[in-house]
Amino acid sequence: MPYYGNITNNFPGGLFKYVRVVSLFDEHPFEHEFFLRIQESFPVMEQLSVANYKSQNHKQSYKSNNDNRNLCLIEYSLLGELAILNVHDDYIEQFLFNTKTYLQNNVLLHIKYESLQRVTHNF
Repeated sequence: MPYYGNITNNFPGGLFKYVRVVSLFDEHPFEHEFFLRIQESFPVMEQLSVANYKSQNHKQSYKSNNDNRNLCLIEYSLLGELAILNVHDDYIEQFLFNTKTYLQNNVLLHIKYESLQRVTHNF
């Protein structure tokens, strides 16, 4: 299975039509636009893992988590597995809030239970 690993913020983009497994890692924050670039670059991505403990810088410029009209909804139509274990809570919101990201119904999610509780306010 074609794999592209340890992508950072310096990723220039491009089209990778055959890559199905992607991992993202950086010591600098990933912003919403970065995830849009990833989605556009890997149209057949089936597995994604994210590792980043830095808070998103531009999150404060958004009106609120409940009013994200200024964000482009990112759709991962083929994603079947998402690992967001070693991340700041901002990235959990990025992927699980339906105002920022659209995931299919049957996605295998790898996440720390405590983080999930915290971000979703105990569901």
